[in-house]
Amino acid sequence: MTHSLAKYHARSPRYILNTHDDCLVRVAGPQQIPWEEETEIKNVSLTGLAFTAPEDLCPVLGEVIKVQFVVPGAQQMACHAIVTRLEPERTHTILVAVHFYKLEMAHRIVLAQGLARKIKNEEGDFGSLTSEEMKTWNFFKKVFIMGFLATFWVVVMNLFMDGQILSVFDSVHAFLTK
Repeated sequence: MTHSLAKYHARSPRYILNTHDDCLVRVAGPQQIPWEEETEIKNVSLTGLAFTAPEDLCPVLGEVIKVQFVVPGAQQMACHAIVTRLEPERTHTILVAVHFYKLEMAHRIVLAQGLARKIKNEEGDFGSLTSEEMKTWNFFKKVFIMGFLATFWVVVMNLFMDGQILSVFDSVHAFLTK
C-alpha cells in the first residue's frame, strides 16, 4: 500500500541518476545514527529526492530526517527533508520520497546548477537515446544519404543517355549569361 502526505501539485523536473553518478544517500532520523548501507538515490529534483532504503531502517512517514548526498554534477550537500511517500520497491526494500525542508539558498543554487548542468549534458548527447538507438539512427542517416545519392546519379545518367543533359546545360548557360 502506498502512503503519501503530499497533495497533487506540479512536479519539478526529475534527474534520474545514471550508473556513473554517485547514488548513495546518508540518512539520519531524530533517534537514529546515520546510515547508508543499501541506499540508492533513484531521482533528484529541486524540491526533493527519492531513494531506496532497507525495510528495517526505513524512516516513518512525516518524519523529518537529515539527508546527505552528492548533487549530480556538483559537490556533496546535507539538508533536512520530510518523508512524504513510502512505496514497496523490492523484497525488504522501500522507496522513500522526501521533500527538502527549509533548504538554504546556497544549497538551492548548488542543486539548481548541478541539475541544470547534468540535464544539459544529457540533452547534448542527443536526448536520452541508448547506444543501440544511436546505432539505429546513424544507420538510417547513412541509408538515407546513400539513397539520395543513388537517385541523383540515376536521374543524371538518364538525362545524359537521352541527350537532354546538353539542353539542360544550354538552358542554365543562357539563363546565367543574360
